[in-house]
Amino acid sequence: MNLPVTLTGKVISGNRIGRRFDSPTANIIPQEDLTLPHGVYYSTVDVDGKKLYGITNLGVRPTVSDDGRVCAETYIYDFNGDLYDKTISVTLLHFSRSERRFDSLDELFATVENDLAEGRKYHSLA
Repeated sequence: MNLPVTLTGKVISGNRIGRRFDSPTANIIPQEDLTLPHGVYYSTVDVDGKKLYGITNLGVRPTVSDDGRVCAETYIYDFNGDLYDKTISVTLLHFSRSERRFDSLDELFATVENDLAEGRKYHSLA
């Protein structure tokens, strides 16, 4: 796998499930020719010329969706703002784990909490 890879797109509305668990994400639809493995990546995000740190799930979100559409969902550390309809660039730096289906939202978000903590360490934010 050749990283880093940068994905650029307009932030779209998702299912808003992350907000219920205090983990909102910026969602973009990646370009059609993307051949990266589905999973969790440590990433950076360019928003209005500012480099921010995040963690991105690239995949079909099997626990919360069955439409098969590939989406890049990025949690941006220490960010509080509205990105809807803004064009952002997400650079995938390091593959952390494969995407998988969870039996419940509680199980999903327990894993996400661990992913976020590991991402903070990766980005030296912990």
